[in-house]
Amino acid sequence: MAVASKANNSKKHRIIGAGLSGLSAAINFAKNDEKVVIHESREDVGMQFHPNYQVLLKESPDTPSSEAGAKQYLNRWGLNPKFTFKDAKKFICSTEKRDFTISLKEPLPLILRGGENSLERGLANEAKDLGVEFKFKSRPKPKAGDILSTGPKRTDMVAFGAYYENSDFPRDQFLYMHDEKYSPRGWYLYVIPMDDDTIKIMNCCSKPYAKQVRKLLYKAVEERDILKNIVDGAKPTGTVGGQGGVDFPKTAIKDGVYHTGEAAGFQDPWRGFGMNYAIESGALAQRAISESLDYDKLWKKQFHQRKKADIARRGIFALLGNRAFEYGMRKVKDGDEVDWEEINPSGWKKSLIYNTFYSMEMAKKTMWDSW
Repeated sequence: MAVASKANNSKKHRIIGAGLSGLSAAINFAKNDEKVVIHESREDVGMQFHPNYQVLLKESPDTPSSEAGAKQYLNRWGLNPKFTFKDAKKFICSTEKRDFTISLKEPLPLILRGGENSLERGLANEAKDLGVEFKFKSRPKPKAGDILSTGPKRTDMVAFGAYYENSDFPRDQFLYMHDEKYSPRGWYLYVIPMDDDTIKIMNCCSKPYAKQVRKLLYKAVEERDILKNIVDGAKPTGTVGGQGGVDFPKTAIKDGVYHTGEAAGFQDPWRGFGMNYAIESGALAQRAISESLDYDKLWKKQFHQRKKADIARRGIFALLGNRAFEYGMRKVKDGDEVDWEEINPSGWKKSLIYNTFYSMEMAKKTMWDSW
């Protein structure tokens, strides 16, 4: 989908925040022959992250789960960056009851975030080549017509991770653990190789457990045999933390300011997969401004149903916890190849389950302000 419309405009657009959504908007403005400046409060792009790999979700069943598929997706949104990519093909799955290894029929595409060769750096380089102006260590007060892409305004999910030296953990494998003792109410812990010598163990929890997430990670490393064997008595060489904010706004335009990415609350409350929301909302905000279209209508048409599904899945896992993952994987044996689409519900069952849990989760959010 070509987002830009090739219309000249002498006005210089302002984007506040050089995250994925801000860069997505800026590149599409520039490709539309429109002047744009990005204000970023840090000294460079991607500095809000320690380098880490994150999942870029497939756009459709027809999109290949590969580097070519990831680039195809980005191209569809007007982007052509250079970045580091790896496939997540083989997983060690861990639950309270068992550990088993599976391979995925469709691998998950993992994109490097933060630092050299990251997606942010690739997009920034593309933007600079197109003439986008950057003003670092700058965060002006937004005004009507601006795009606000400054990240989360609230904390709904947290993550804490530790780096360990380990060259024995297979570089083509990842570990994914569901155990409420360490990742309460349906969240997860994962192990991912970062380079030839280092792995990262990351624990993810929702807001009520924010103050415990660090302690719970180290508790898991001390108590779970599979993690103890991986760490093998080593001490962390470094740590990393992060947070995410989730909302399902009635409008993403406030006082004339176009909110994108997590500034609007566009984030996945189930697993924290927010890259797609950021990229798409940034491009759609640019299109709305350039073509005088209704931004709210554009983003609701693009991912309103996806957002409802993410909230419903958060409701399922928040209520059922480990049992949801155990049930989904009940027929999977060690060494199996897994197709996620076959595991997920479909048809009227999917509609009934998702509508029910979406309503329950939204009611809970209204009462307790927590996903």
